[in-house]
Amino acid sequence: MNLLLLYPRFPETFWSFRYALPFLGKRSAYPPLGLLTVSALLPAHWKRRLVDLNIEQLNDADLKWADVVFASAMLVQAPSLATALARCRMAGVRTVIGG
Repeated sequence: MNLLLLYPRFPETFWSFRYALPFLGKRSAYPPLGLLTVSALLPAHWKRRLVDLNIEQLNDADLKWADVVFASAMLVQAPSLATALARCRMAGVRTVIGG
C-alpha cells in the first residue's frame, strides 16, 4: 500500500508567519503531527510519502504513486484542501480525511 500524507497550505495571514520563518531558518510553522501520528499506527510495511503544501507542491507523480491519500486539515486550510482533493478525485485516488 502506498500512502500519501497530505497537509494543506495555510492562507497568507499574520498567523502563517510566512515572512518571519526565513529569519528563523524554517519553512513551516506547524508540523503535521496528526498525520505523522496516524502514519505511525499503520502497518510498517506500507510505503509513505508526506507532502506539506506549505513547503512544496503536490505533483502528478505523487498522485500516480499513491494508492490512498490521507489528509488532515483545520477550517482555515479548507480552500487548499478542496483544491488538493479535486486533484485526487481527477487522478482517481481514494482519500481519507480528518482534522
